[in-house]
Amino acid sequence: MFVRFRQSGRRLRASLVETRRLDGKVRQEHVASLGSTVIAPSVSDRIAFWQKLPDRLARLANRIDAETQDRIRGAVHDRIPMVTMEEIHALQLENAEANERFWSGLADMCESTAAEHTALRDKADRAIAENQADATNARDGAAAAKDRIDRLRRGESVVGGLRKPISIDQLGLDKAFWRHCREVGEIDRLGLWDVMRKEMMEARERAHVSIPRKILKRHRRIEELVKSLPQEAVNILDEVQGEWASDQIARFRAAGMKHG
Repeated sequence: MFVRFRQSGRRLRASLVETRRLDGKVRQEHVASLGSTVIAPSVSDRIAFWQKLPDRLARLANRIDAETQDRIRGAVHDRIPMVTMEEIHALQLENAEANERFWSGLADMCESTAAEHTALRDKADRAIAENQADATNARDGAAAAKDRIDRLRRGESVVGGLRKPISIDQLGLDKAFWRHCREVGEIDRLGLWDVMRKEMMEARERAHVSIPRKILKRHRRIEELVKSLPQEAVNILDEVQGEWASDQIARFRAAGMKHG
């Protein structure tokens, strides 16, 4: 018996073959598959292969003895080396370092998201307090106006009220903001508040994905532009200090953004 190795696509397949003579001719009979791995296996690929090989050989115990199994392991080892203790330790260290980077990155991301939500909450709290104060002032104004209406309808004499009615311009409110407030109020009146909130959250989630990608794409374009500059120009940008350098860098970044 011998081990045959065949390349199939990007994988290397090992099989056990037995040679027999039949009718005066040498015949090769496939006995069993010993498994497969990638063409250039990594340490983890080799570990996975050798973890399964003993079970495959154990199923052939009725056909091959222990000595033959040792020869088979040796033939496989020549093509797919067994891992050493040094390689196992190095892989464990590499995986541990990768896990530490993953969890640290995840922690940073969660902390950043929590800080962002805290900032949004604080902003919302301030907006609530400001709008509640404005609402109180507006209610006081409405009550005063209603009192004047009642007094005038009773025929009483009141002072003032000869100028134009109060408008948005007099209060210093932005017309676009005022229109937005009316539209939000209309949405609330129609019972569409949950729909608006859901769509706003979905838009925010999309922005969380698209904005970082856009920033990185723009940054890579700027890096490509820097690489295309002559080394002398790069050195000058590195050496020059002061306002002029800052202005040139700002212009360069603006050009990169425009190209992005």
